[in-house]
Amino acid sequence: VSSAVVNDYSKKIEEIASELTAPLPEIKVSQEPITRNSFKQSPKSDSENHMPSSPGLRRRVVPASNIKDRTHEITESDASVPIKLDAAAEAHIQKHRKLQEDLTDEMVGLAQQLKERSLMMSRSLENTEKILDSTETAIEQSLATTGHTNVRAMKIYSETSKTTCFQWLLMLAMICVFIMVVLLIRVT
Repeated sequence: VSSAVVNDYSKKIEEIASELTAPLPEIKVSQEPITRNSFKQSPKSDSENHMPSSPGLRRRVVPASNIKDRTHEITESDASVPIKLDAAAEAHIQKHRKLQEDLTDEMVGLAQQLKERSLMMSRSLENTEKILDSTETAIEQSLATTGHTNVRAMKIYSETSKTTCFQWLLMLAMICVFIMVVLLIRVT
């Protein structure tokens, strides 16, 4: 695994850790008093007010007194002081860092195995390519020899057929001469 990927993962973990330690954003609460009459609006406007901003999220209804207490706490606290994490949060962050390091180590091991296997495959392909080249050369030589042998066989066959034809003509001539000699002997 390249160091850029490891650095990228480290940056992401640091960003998450800084988000966890960042102060809570200030919540703005309207100063309008909540009355029971305000809930008696039309059903259309009521559903519009309570629609979540995104389909996967839902709003939690918090009593007004809790909101006022929180706003007082937020305004009283100093926004520049980072929130200190408790031991559980630190342990959680350390657990995730350890998990990231383990995953990075495992990815490095897997990358090494992948590299070794790809090198082995490339060597195997090179050996196979050499074998195929030698086989191709042997086949070409065999085809050339077969073609040369076929040419010689055709030449011998054509000469043999000429010789055979000549031999048949000689045999026919010998038979004719024999018959004529026999007839000549009987007639004389």
